[in-house]
Amino acid sequence: MRAPFVVGLAYALTTIGWSVVAGRQDPPPAAPVTAAPTPPAMAPGVAVTFERVGPADAKKQVQVQRARLLSLAVERGETATPFLQPGMFRATYAATVTLPARDRCRFRIDGRGSVKFTVNDEVVLADTLRPGKPIETKDPVRLKKGANQLTVQFESTAMGDGQFRLFWSGSDFGFEPIAPEQLSSPDSPELLAGEDRRVGMHLFAERRCARCHEFAERRIGESAYAELDQSGPDLRQSGARLRADWIAAWLRDPRAFRADATMPKVAASEQECHDLAAWLVSLAPAPAALPFADDAVQQGKARFRQLGCVACHVPAGEEPGTGALAARIPLHFVPAKWHAPALIEYLQDPRRFHPHVRMPNLRLSLEEASHVAAFLMAQATPVLPESRGDAVAGKHAAQKHGCVVCHSLDLPPVDRPWPRLANCKPERGCLSDVPAAGVPDHGLSAAQRSALRAFLAHAETAPFHRSPLDYASRHVVADRCVACHALDGKPSTWAQWVAREGSTTPLPKEQDPAAQGVPALTWVGSKLQPSWIERFVLGQEKSPRPWLSARMPAFPHDGTAIAHGLVREHGYGQADELPSPPNAQIALHGERLLGQGTGFACTNCHALGDKPAAQVFEREGIELLTSRGRLRHEYYTRWLANPMRLDPDSRMPNFAPGGKSAFTDVLGGDGAQQFEAIWQFLGGQRASRR
Repeated sequence: MRAPFVVGLAYALTTIGWSVVAGRQDPPPAAPVTAAPTPPAMAPGVAVTFERVGPADAKKQVQVQRARLLSLAVERGETATPFLQPGMFRATYAATVTLPARDRCRFRIDGRGSVKFTVNDEVVLADTLRPGKPIETKDPVRLKKGANQLTVQFESTAMGDGQFRLFWSGSDFGFEPIAPEQLSSPDSPELLAGEDRRVGMHLFAERRCARCHEFAERRIGESAYAELDQSGPDLRQSGARLRADWIAAWLRDPRAFRADATMPKVAASEQECHDLAAWLVSLAPAPAALPFADDAVQQGKARFRQLGCVACHVPAGEEPGTGALAARIPLHFVPAKWHAPALIEYLQDPRRFHPHVRMPNLRLSLEEASHVAAFLMAQATPVLPESRGDAVAGKHAAQKHGCVVCHSLDLPPVDRPWPRLANCKPERGCLSDVPAAGVPDHGLSAAQRSALRAFLAHAETAPFHRSPLDYASRHVVADRCVACHALDGKPSTWAQWVAREGSTTPLPKEQDPAAQGVPALTWVGSKLQPSWIERFVLGQEKSPRPWLSARMPAFPHDGTAIAHGLVREHGYGQADELPSPPNAQIALHGERLLGQGTGFACTNCHALGDKPAAQVFEREGIELLTSRGRLRHEYYTRWLANPMRLDPDSRMPNFAPGGKSAFTDVLGGDGAQQFEAIWQFLGGQRASRR
């Protein structure tokens, strides 16, 4: 907004100066033709500035980054971002909402703390937020056609906790959060620098930097969620699992097999790589060859697709593709790497020898794992150079290169020759543009080196601040949640694969996540009760969609942090939603409204307790009593008002367009009251079965 003013001011000063110096009142020369200023690039999401609120003489702490939503929650002992110390903070959210036509909307904010909300530079709400007492605009606010600027300035309580959730309602929809797809904000140098720091922090943890470069006082086990305490695989049983030729080739260059490998290219000679491979395979005997059943390969190929493995992996012979598909991990090397019995065991329990492996545990049966292993082992694989090493020399090489720093091995601890973190030079060592001889090569891109350098100034503090909000937003991407789940209107990688592979011949329903009903992640933090999300992500709850061929993996190490962060992102604390007061009178109508002929026929597609669904259309719905225990009442209400507004892929019809249903003899046809009657009835049924 300031650019035209600055240009005009410069021109005015130029013309005044020209006249004065010339000593006459001749007309100034014609203004030079200048190009219109380029508008800043817009990107999806909200620009948020976090600031630590403290004494005037305290060191200023500011972090600028992107957020998905106009909402936030921070509990005591947490921070909104790891780049701020715990304590009182201010968060300023700025976003643009672009409308196709003028509209008048109401706004409501709920939470705890204090807030000021402006629309197009006009303050429309400003007050202290108290739990259960939202503030709301008295009159509709006029929004113009095109871009509308929204700004929320939120201040936490003095103890550093607080939350806010912004809702709006329009002429054709009730109060709801503004969808992420509708929010955008411009890039700025501060924002790009802040995002760089976040990338650097994730790389710092992922590449295990702190295992070599120690902190002055802290220990990696003290880091938030033990993120810095991740280790590499246990190598004491390598001989029973891996082949020597592959180990040697992997040590020479891990990124020749996997572009995103976290293992650096060790500063070992060619012969040392062969010696290390010989020693590692000598630690346990290789298993006997395992024959597969005749039909195992074909069954494994089908299961590979049904489980959604194609979302993360590229089997041999398949084109990688572009975009998200190109980021998948190739598997052509599997037969050269694994002994078949060990691969089967790995597919059943990936974390047995590597607790921090990125491969999820899909809880495969022995038969399923055997079929998938047969498919993978039948692939054509490049022939690797034969490894001829000396095991005794390999043990010495393992001690020399400090393999025990990251891996479990029966070797004595090593003295770390690497500088402490405080003494690291950003342009030297692993972060130099061209790593010197003897320095591990992480294969970092220029952008990754820049991100790590930017993070180093915060490395002594940021990893020790508990910020589930930040942790979840990073790990939803890093743990490949979007491989199977859509997010913010973007289809999952699996769905993109289906679109490509099924472009000429439709794929079976069991291989298509949309046809099966794999849910999107867009609203998950506001949709489900926090305790249920946590149990489900940890693997302690059965899937509410037992018909899915895909399986939700368990995340035992970081599931709690991810679950907490998903909830905080939507502006909620960790406590479950308070139950709505029971209303036995209205609940009497609920049973009737569920049935065929007397109501919405919910029980045609949804089971009710032990009663199966009567007549499923396209795909089954979630069992209704389970839904009552999972869902927030707030989300349930918004969902039934217009299911496809929340999920465009939903098969659920809108039973009460305009707020009125076809069953006018029940509660006057008021859709909201009828949906509440169903909620109350299901609550009573759950209570009676406990």
